[in-house]
Amino acid sequence: KRAPSMLPHMSDQYYGWWSRPGGGIYILEGYQTESPQLRCLTEGWPEGNFLRPEISFDGQKVLFAFCRYYPTLKDMDKVDKDRLPEDAFYQIFEMHRDGSGARQLTHGRYDDFDARYLPDGHIVFLSTRKGTALRTDRHSARMSLDATQPDSFVRCGGDNRRPVSVFTLHAMNGDGGDLRAISAFENFEWTPAVLNDGRLAYARWDYIDRFNGHFMSLWSTNTDGTHAQLVYGNYTISPQAIFEARPIPNSHKLVFTAAAHHSIMGGALALLDRRVGDEGPAPLTRLTTEVPYPEAEGWPTSYYANPYPLSETYYLVAWSDRPLPPHHGGSPVLGDQNPINATGIYYYDAFGNLELLHRDPAISSMYPLPLRSHPKPPSQPNRVDWEEEAIGRYMVQDVYRGLPNRYHGQVRALRIVGVTPKIQPHMNTPVLGVSAEDTGKFILGTVPVESDGSAYFQAPSGIPVFFQALDAQGRAIQTMRSLTYIQPGQTLACIGCHEGRNTAPSLAVGRPLAMTRPPSRIRPEPHGTWPLRYDQLIQPVLDRACVACHTAPEDPSAEPKGAERLDLTPAHSYASLMKYGDEDLKKLAFERDRSNPGESPSLNSRLMDAIRDRSIHGDAPLLTPQEVRRFYVWMDTYAHRLGSFGPSQETELRQLRRELSSILIAQP
Repeated sequence: KRAPSMLPHMSDQYYGWWSRPGGGIYILEGYQTESPQLRCLTEGWPEGNFLRPEISFDGQKVLFAFCRYYPTLKDMDKVDKDRLPEDAFYQIFEMHRDGSGARQLTHGRYDDFDARYLPDGHIVFLSTRKGTALRTDRHSARMSLDATQPDSFVRCGGDNRRPVSVFTLHAMNGDGGDLRAISAFENFEWTPAVLNDGRLAYARWDYIDRFNGHFMSLWSTNTDGTHAQLVYGNYTISPQAIFEARPIPNSHKLVFTAAAHHSIMGGALALLDRRVGDEGPAPLTRLTTEVPYPEAEGWPTSYYANPYPLSETYYLVAWSDRPLPPHHGGSPVLGDQNPINATGIYYYDAFGNLELLHRDPAISSMYPLPLRSHPKPPSQPNRVDWEEEAIGRYMVQDVYRGLPNRYHGQVRALRIVGVTPKIQPHMNTPVLGVSAEDTGKFILGTVPVESDGSAYFQAPSGIPVFFQALDAQGRAIQTMRSLTYIQPGQTLACIGCHEGRNTAPSLAVGRPLAMTRPPSRIRPEPHGTWPLRYDQLIQPVLDRACVACHTAPEDPSAEPKGAERLDLTPAHSYASLMKYGDEDLKKLAFERDRSNPGESPSLNSRLMDAIRDRSIHGDAPLLTPQEVRRFYVWMDTYAHRLGSFGPSQETELRQLRRELSSILIAQP
């Protein structure tokens, strides 16, 4: 039993500072009789909030999260975490099924929750202790044990009173030791579950240079953090969020809650059959047809949550007969908009029947679990040597698999773009580029693509990256709209460039040419790309070749003429280039839900056409091929002014480059 968070939002609902008090963890006995009995396992605990329990495979222990309630926290500056009580954050606890032997497994000023037992005895959980590190691994997680480390934050909102701290997948031993980050993802991850084959399913919020609203898709990973891959919904906009996925016993299907971006965990229930596909409505079967997919199809007047499948037909669920509360901004939404007693627990079947098991009129009952043993999936081997050098390898079999035939033979290289965490809670501070929601970026460099379309190269582990397929001039033919990462010693392979995810590698083409040689080292792009800075990448070119003509008239009252209309002096050049051609570059650069081959800014911008047009420039100095490439790099990484979120992060990026010198080719 628990009161939902003050703030009805998919992220804020899991911060201890927005918690409300009351409830506990209970056993419901005799529920099929006329005299059901409730037994509280957390009697005598401090006033606080309990969150998302889980039962061990043998049915003997319970994992859960708990935070103590402090009524004054909602109005405080929450970024300075040392001013907040440590027990105001959700921590993970374990106890026996009778409530005895309770012990605290995590510590520190981080929200730790959604703990799940792994088949090998370890525990996976979500945590804000990801922090601001450029690379995440066992070392970055250990830092959180020594002293309170700052959080990283969502890109699309927040402030000091309402910081929106990122949480991602972590793991630990069964006693709370050997803490490690098993995900290097830059943004949020939610609701992990152990699949029938031993892998993890979870949701991640993948908005890389695209609209933030509807890409909370379903992913899987091995339990050591290797091979993170999409399961469903990287381009699907309805439902918006694929949360609380659980495997169904003796089935290949999953059940999940189709939830909203701007609300608490709740919505419609649906089945996913991954064999049918990984996008759109075809793989989905709606169980609760009376409830729309929230926000994507409207706001439901009742909602489901926390499905626990007993079979494809029968489920334990939480259900509310009241509307799903939408998020209305930065202030806590209290009262009837987010009532503390909305849900009870029910027995549900796929024919639409709901049978009440328990409802408390004073407080919500949720997260129903059968208190029994359940089959343990196979344990996965640990493929990661965390003490090994923090380097892995990527292999692409054929970049042309997934690209139209007209591009065959044109790809010469892959560009590797790293993504940085946001290190302060305020949206649009600093302004990185086109949008308030721009991803921080730094460009590691390029690696060659062989004539058969294959590539094989070294890369740093623990850093989220995406790739661009480049032509001979360095223009992007195709760009990823998601992130990938590797763990130490891992080789991660893909078939092609946006090929169908259900296709298999081709055995007919023989061994890829790139695999006949050692892995390539990365060749850095020009100065000003790591860290990414417009004033170092583009402005020097403008100063050499353009500013002599493209300068505002000395007399401020004079009407600019000719080249004077485009002021390319350092104080004005960025704004001038972004406005050029009816803001053409801005329209090409950001918030396209998918990347289509040939639609990159460098291939389509009117600004690039003007730079190359001799009829416009006459005898003005020509740009060298190296200078033109600087414009391609800048445009195709979406016209950033800055690629990092502050001077301290820039310093860390320079240090990272020095640390990675062994896998880089010295910049000429």
